[in-house]
Amino acid sequence: MSVKTRGSAALDKAQRRLALLKSINENLDLGHGLTIEAYSRYIDDTRATLEAHNTLLSNLDESRKTMDLKDKGLSELSERMLSAVASIYGRNSIEYLKAGGSNRNRSKSKKSITQAPSVVAISSNESTPIITNGKGSLSNI
Repeated sequence: MSVKTRGSAALDKAQRRLALLKSINENLDLGHGLTIEAYSRYIDDTRATLEAHNTLLSNLDESRKTMDLKDKGLSELSERMLSAVASIYGRNSIEYLKAGGSNRNRSKSKKSITQAPSVVAISSNESTPIITNGKGSLSNI
């Protein structure tokens, strides 16, 4: 997802206003620091700030894409490292467990222990018992 750069309606309006004010007098001085020169400098400063802002957003977007690529590459390399340990030492080895692998035998036994036991319920309207599989599904015997 790229970051949307921004424009400035105030900057666009000020540039048009500057052109109109210059049509009155190129060196217009309205007093209290309100001059064409000061107005033009402020417009230029705002434009430079907007350009710097949009450049930062573009760099941020590039940096985000670079980080995503680095994360993906690192994940792939981590998997390759673990696979290499498994191919050298075996998936049931201590070295594989130390490298962050999991023992498949333990994983299977944990799954069977954590499953909810089936429950038998007898419906009051029927004499046929109803068995659930522990996940909310019902089946008749």
